[in-house]
Order: sequence, then C-alpha cells, then structure tokens
Amino acid sequence: MKSILFPTDFTELSLNAFTYAMEYAQKSNSKLIVYHTYSENSEISEETQKVYNKVDIQNFRSKKDKFPPFHKLIKESKAGDLKVKYVVDEGNFIDSLKQYIIRKEDKIELIIMGTQNKQNSLFDIFMETNTIKILQDINKPVIAIPEKAKFDGYLNNIAFLVDYREDEKEPLEQVILQTQEFDSKLHVIHFDLAHSETISPLMSAFKDSLQLKNLNNVEFKTIDTINLKKSLSQYCIDNSIDMICVINHKRNFYQRLFSFSLAEDILNHLDIPVMAIYSE
Repeated sequence: MKSILFPTDFTELSLNAFTYAMEYAQKSNSKLIVYHTYSENSEISEETQKVYNKVDIQNFRSKKDKFPPFHKLIKESKAGDLKVKYVVDEGNFIDSLKQYIIRKEDKIELIIMGTQNKQNSLFDIFMETNTIKILQDINKPVIAIPEKAKFDGYLNNIAFLVDYREDEKEPLEQVILQTQEFDSKLHVIHFDLAHSETISPLMSAFKDSLQLKNLNNVEFKTIDTINLKKSLSQYCIDNSIDMICVINHKRNFYQRLFSFSLAEDILNHLDIPVMAIYSE
C-alpha cells in the first residue's frame, strides 16, 4: 500500500492541514503516516507541550500510542477505514525526515504538511534555497497547505502549470491518473508571457504526445498575459481551483528559484494548497 507522510508539530496549523491529508489518503487508498520529530534541547510551542503532557513522547515508539488531537479528528470525520500510523523520531527535522524516507519502512509517495506566512514554519525549511539539494535527495512531491485554507471536503478542480516541456509529461500523467481516481477536473495551464504565435501548435503537440489517451477530465488552456500571478489568481477564483501543481525543475537553479518563489506567492496570497513536484 502507498503511504502519505504527514509531518506535524501539533499546532493548529497542522490540525487544519490534516483535514486535507485525511481526504487525500482516503481518495488515493493510501496509509497516512503522522510523523513527529523531537529534541530534548529544542524549544517547543504550547500546543506541542500539551500533547507531550498527554503522551510519553520518549517511550512512544515502544508503546505504539496515538496522537490525541489527530485521533480525535479521525473519529469525528467521515474518513471510514482510514489506515493511520504514528511515528516519532528524535533529532533534526530535515535529517530525520530524510532518513525515515530512505529507510523505506513505508513506501512514501507524497508528503503533505501545513505552512504559514511567517518565518520558521515547517514548510519554510522546504522553501529555503540552501535545502533544495536535500529535497532532491528525497525526491517526493510535497503538498503545502496554507494556514488560511478552508477545506470543503472536495478536490473538484486541480490546476497543473506547464511550459510544454518534455520533463513535464511524466509527472503530469501521474497527476491525471490521480485526478481520475478523485473524479476531479484537471486544468493544464500555460501562461504565455512571450505572446508567441507558436503556442497553439506547441500545446497540441504536447497533448498528442502524452501516453495516456483518456483525457476526458483534462482541459488544456493557454492564457496570454503580462502578469502571471494576477492572471493565475483570477483563473483560480473563476474556476474554484482547490489545488495548484507546480513543477520544480532540478537542472536549472533559476528555474528552481522561480518555481519556489511562485509557490510561496500562491501559498501566501491565494490560500490554495500547492503541490511541488520535483523533476529531473
């Protein structure tokens, strides 16, 4: 069975993001790994301390206990037979997370976590350019749930941003299959900043070259604009977009930096979850 890794520090932010994680795990028939790291010498929030007061965190791994706030959310939800595993590791967050994935104790296919518009949140670690190499080693898609995102229980419309590049085809096809499982509509969007006359045939050639032939739930769209962020915002509002997929190309530092900058802007200003996909 596939697994989704959900890192948490037990804040309200994590509880909000967990509603998305439960829905995604249920729709994709995945096991949900609720993951926490701790260090005896590090400062912790009041929310974290409250959980520590209820759970013997140092003996957690041998006791196989549950995290009270998440267990409560699952019981109150319509998640059904959601399979959940609780894991605690000791040490630095990024290093511990990386080692957990490398151990392949669980087949991690995706990471879902909360983020907020302030420094030192968990997702800030992912956004810093000096940790991009670590993320490439992990090489897993990450869905970031912004602090103010309101989840209605559905993932009806998902947007996938493309430049019609060869290395976008495989991750796009994986997302197409996922949206078909979810019974969602996928909006494959290219923002034409160069106002090129060759974009329409390029889009057709890109679409025709995909291996998947069932594209009934997919709409390909090119938007001519001089302001990508403004046009993207308006498109998301007009089409009730529930999540945006952004590819982070490894091969070019400036492409990586642009992808992360765009993802940050979406998270901070649109309050829409972002899936960051890492591509060779």
